[in-house]
Amino acid sequence: MNKHHRALLAELQKHQRKRDHGQANDSYLSSGHHYYDVSVPERRRISKDWVKANGSISDGAFVAVLESLFHGKSHEEKTLACILLADHKSGRGKIGPKLLNGWLDHLVGWAEIDSLCAGVYPADEVLADWKTWQAFIRKLARDRNINKRRAALVFLTGPARTSGDPRIAALGLEVVERLKSEREIIITKAVSWLLRSLVQHHKKDVVRYLASNGSTLPAIAVRETERKIRTGKK
Repeated sequence: MNKHHRALLAELQKHQRKRDHGQANDSYLSSGHHYYDVSVPERRRISKDWVKANGSISDGAFVAVLESLFHGKSHEEKTLACILLADHKSGRGKIGPKLLNGWLDHLVGWAEIDSLCAGVYPADEVLADWKTWQAFIRKLARDRNINKRRAALVFLTGPARTSGDPRIAALGLEVVERLKSEREIIITKAVSWLLRSLVQHHKKDVVRYLASNGSTLPAIAVRETERKIRTGKK
């Protein structure tokens, strides 16, 4: 175990709650990994404190900390790695799809996948290395691992909300088209999430896509996206 991982784990354990199982681990969190029930705000505080104290850590050392955390046994260790990645911009700049693909192998379920894929990499960083990201997301969408297929959708939600770049819209709709026939909720909800995210800057594209493909999309995705188009609300 990396020395920083050991210290971070001790901090997580110090803030473990003792709620019953029903309170502590709902379907959103059910990864099968050990669960300390440390609140998300507490994990964010731990991350910010660590980054403040270790902001000058070398790129290699930072990768080693994340690698160790992603191999940890608990939900909190894995998601704390994701929060650290979001908080440490300079360190994140050295971490691309190759490493992310390996780390995704250690994440299971909505909460863990979304912690890594939703909002960690903003549009400008994705677009700066577009060919690599495009190939990566297409590969994830074809993966046998359903968690990686969800990742293909979720990685694009943040960029879709904040960028009007047509490449993001084109890839987003391509991935939706590839995965729209799946009926597991972990995919159908992500399809809906991505379509609704695209409405922000690509409403006309989404309207046209729904008109042509609405009958083949998950009903929940159609319903939620049409409401987003109509009201502008989630």
